[in-house]
Amino acid sequence: MRFDINAFFGPWQFWPLRHPGIEDVLRLMDRHGIDHAAITSLRGLYGERREANAETLAAARAHGDRLTPLAVLSPMNGGGAAELRALAGQGFRGVRLYPLLHAYRLYDPFADEVCEAAAELHIPAIVCTRPMMNFRFATYPIEEVGALAERHPAAQFILSGPNYLTEFRAAVIVMQRCPNVAIELTCMQALEALRRTAEAVGAHRVLFGTGMPLHYPACNVAKLTSAKVSDTVREAVSAGNARRMLGL
Repeated sequence: MRFDINAFFGPWQFWPLRHPGIEDVLRLMDRHGIDHAAITSLRGLYGERREANAETLAAARAHGDRLTPLAVLSPMNGGGAAELRALAGQGFRGVRLYPLLHAYRLYDPFADEVCEAAAELHIPAIVCTRPMMNFRFATYPIEEVGALAERHPAAQFILSGPNYLTEFRAAVIVMQRCPNVAIELTCMQALEALRRTAEAVGAHRVLFGTGMPLHYPACNVAKLTSAKVSDTVREAVSAGNARRMLGL
């Protein structure tokens, strides 16, 4: 089974997408052997979180056998723990945080409030250091994600966005210090990224993600199929870790 922890749909503010709709994404999943995806509307990445979460929930309810909804929150206009609790009650199984796109830092009280609620609800906080692998986007300091994770040891965090070299090293340092931090590999372009990450921090903390339709999913599927790892490791990264962290 392949479970994509990092999938999207909807309009993208920077350029037109070839596969923006939810039906487009489902066809991409079928084409590349992806059984299930944790999904979020792209509207939420640039401020329209309420509309985005409503769209995400509608898509997940229409395709419950294929999609699990992840929420987006920001501190704008009252976002916080109460909103996350309400969304979790509707079926959302995680929350995405975009401090760069939403103009806050992870030492903001908003981040602590949301992470406390996420821990209580037993859902992960996916902290995005960049929205996709494109060097035109600035990256958020991974060290600040580590500081947040240390303040909230009961919460589960998933790093999304790190690439190779200094970012990979920073992610490994944070994860070795913080057992409650995992990572998904959407943006990791290093040779043998899956194997190297699993060896550094443990295969139980590495997740398969594609970033579709911002990325074409075949690239990240190839990371799974070509990785020089055991079947046990491949199965954990492909789906087992995501299902466990999302409580499915």
